[in-house]
Amino acid sequence: MELHWIMRLRRIRDVVGHLASDLALSGSGLNTKVREQDLEQLAHAVLEYGKMQCELSPHGITVVLVDVTEVAFRFRETKRVITRTLKLLETHDLAEPTELPLLWRLYVADLDQHARGGDAARLIRGHAQ
Repeated sequence: MELHWIMRLRRIRDVVGHLASDLALSGSGLNTKVREQDLEQLAHAVLEYGKMQCELSPHGITVVLVDVTEVAFRFRETKRVITRTLKLLETHDLAEPTELPLLWRLYVADLDQHARGGDAARLIRGHAQ
């Protein structure tokens, strides 16, 4: 009887292992371009969120502190995706990490300046191109 259960557990382990490897192979790079476009759209949404925070502030702030956990919750994304998005914005000098692990600065005042130079439009259209 015990041998029967051991064989069943091995079979279940093999099936789960095959399923896990199939899932890993199916998402291994076929959607890289789509994911890059998703990041760019998310970057635009994060910038809009930062602009909204500035407009709601009575003091006319130009730098917004955003918490990765809060932004991930608002946009229903993982913290990893939001961090990748903020790193994408960092390449355009629109964001930078703070000393605290999940806190980033968004430079919303620089957004208008970048938009005049075309950098923000290039960010939204296609950073990877």
